[in-house]
Amino acid sequence: MRFDQTLRRRGLWSIVVGLGLVFLAGCGGKAQYPVHGKLVYADNEEPVKELADFEVIFTSESLGVSARGTIQQDGTFQLGTIKETDGAPAGEYIVTLTQPYREPERPYVGDRVVDPAYEDPDTSDLKAEVKAEKNDFVFKLRRIEKKKK
Repeated sequence: MRFDQTLRRRGLWSIVVGLGLVFLAGCGGKAQYPVHGKLVYADNEEPVKELADFEVIFTSESLGVSARGTIQQDGTFQLGTIKETDGAPAGEYIVTLTQPYREPERPYVGDRVVDPAYEDPDTSDLKAEVKAEKNDFVFKLRRIEKKKK
């Protein structure tokens, strides 16, 4: 009878250990590092306040991950990958952003304020290398020239 109980305990222990290892392997994501930044105009280094409440997106094809952050009134942002501000894994990223874009069906939306190339990973020239440490970036953005009426 003791032999039978020992086998049951060992079997149960093996299952518990095996499930624990599977769980840990499944949750073993990449380490996240803090990423803060600021968006400023290239011509005068003033914060791009008009992008408040829009997003900055860091995308890494090689890592298969993206992180995003909401732009604040002072042009700053903090990235998050899984949680809102948990940072991003170390690696090379292409940086894009969202911005206002007025269309006939959305007349209440403002106009673009920076080069639309920043909206597409294929055309954005903004790059960032997130390192295994605290990261701070300043991106200097090209303004859109206002059309004279």
